[in-house]
Amino acid sequence: MGVLFMPFRSAAICASVAWACLVQPQHANADPWLDPGDLSLRHDLVLLADAGILGSPITQWPMSWGDINPDESRLDRPLRAGEIAALRRVRQRLREARQIDTWQPGWSVRAGTDGWIVRGFEDTPRENLEAGGSLTWTGERFAVRLRGQYAFDAEDDREWRADGSYAGIALGNWMLAAAITDRWWGPGWQSSGILTNNARPFPAITIDRNSTEPFESRWLRWLGHWDLVTMFGFLESERAVPEAQFWGMRVTVKPARWLEVGLSRIAFWCGEDRPCSLDTFGDVLLGNDNAGDNVSAEDEPGNQLAGYDIRLTGAGIGLPFAVYVQQIGEDEQNLKPALFITQFGVEHWGSFASGATYRIYVEAADTLCGGNLFGGGSADVCYNHPIYSSGVRYRGRPIANSADNDAKLVTAGLVFNQVDDSRWTMTATGGKLNREGLFGNANSVSPERADYLGVSLGHRRALGLGELQAVAGYESIDPVSGSRSDDWRFSVQWQAGW
Repeated sequence: MGVLFMPFRSAAICASVAWACLVQPQHANADPWLDPGDLSLRHDLVLLADAGILGSPITQWPMSWGDINPDESRLDRPLRAGEIAALRRVRQRLREARQIDTWQPGWSVRAGTDGWIVRGFEDTPRENLEAGGSLTWTGERFAVRLRGQYAFDAEDDREWRADGSYAGIALGNWMLAAAITDRWWGPGWQSSGILTNNARPFPAITIDRNSTEPFESRWLRWLGHWDLVTMFGFLESERAVPEAQFWGMRVTVKPARWLEVGLSRIAFWCGEDRPCSLDTFGDVLLGNDNAGDNVSAEDEPGNQLAGYDIRLTGAGIGLPFAVYVQQIGEDEQNLKPALFITQFGVEHWGSFASGATYRIYVEAADTLCGGNLFGGGSADVCYNHPIYSSGVRYRGRPIANSADNDAKLVTAGLVFNQVDDSRWTMTATGGKLNREGLFGNANSVSPERADYLGVSLGHRRALGLGELQAVAGYESIDPVSGSRSDDWRFSVQWQAGW
């Protein structure tokens, strides 16, 4: 099944990338990207963006460190205590990231019970025990991060890993890289319908925009700060179509402080015994991949998803609230995405006189195609495909919503950053897994309908030579048949320069 999203026509994209590489300025910094995974730092950045101190988009990760330039002079009022504390923390991270022409060592040790089945934005351990080291270096044009980990008794039988590594070169205002890095596309705090850090990252060639400054053209400047990333990934051989390839693209625009819009598209294509030519990729780009409609079954090039997300905030008029929605289409009708996966959320934030800040969010997600949070839909369709039957997954875990297909979950969460830089996170998630699926389908979380409940409490703080993160919680899966599983989750990780 294919999705054609007209704003992503290849000619326009290639032209804009070529133009930007030639004429946009170069921005150098020690670590090109801020990876997803730190919920408390994300809260600080969103707080500054909603206040107007930070102009860059905040729904596309990794974020470019070269674009994180908080400027309090943009405000027409004095900084509040919570904004001062958040600004200090972000600037401290900026100083650490922008160390040029020096090798920066790092290390990480993680231990705990089995990893979370339904995983959110926070970078919690996926394995029982992992240990790793890293070296990062950035010059004026080149950047390298070498990471190595060993996972004891790994879930996917891959003990040695290079997750988080990259090598990149700056070309004007763009970074071209070979990378094995986590991604998160969308405004959700618990999940995204199209790309998350739930599964391990896969190797990819990526092109990311460094600075999201607006167009100079008066015809396009109204789009405000904008970002674009495209990536060509390489998947594992242990798939229904071995060594299939991944293509993804996301464009984010921020025409006003109170509005951010993202357009995302991904495709699984190529692979063993499947068409893999340049013409085939052209069919992927143009959406010519609906067997029996615009292409024959033997030439069907791949499986695609595409959609949009919108985040609206009232911070500009003094209301500390935001709402967001994301809809991702599994199929295409009349050149537009159809059979939507839907996610909706509400946020509220605030601060205390001490400088401590908090964010509360409630998020609902429905991964039943056409479910739209209410009513029925098409079961066993989303995240699946008759040819690429391993689906939208990598090494056994979903790369999109961590609950996989046909789920409906509601999450309530809290982020609390104290003035002493210690940070707390709490989440509670409940709902249905695989709620209309047939027994034995491709769902990687639950093979049948099941009730789900998960609660967690996390804490981060500086400790000695690094940062300590501890998470404790509980997960329960109660299937319609079979035994209920009740599991306590505990993990601790200590890392520095990671």
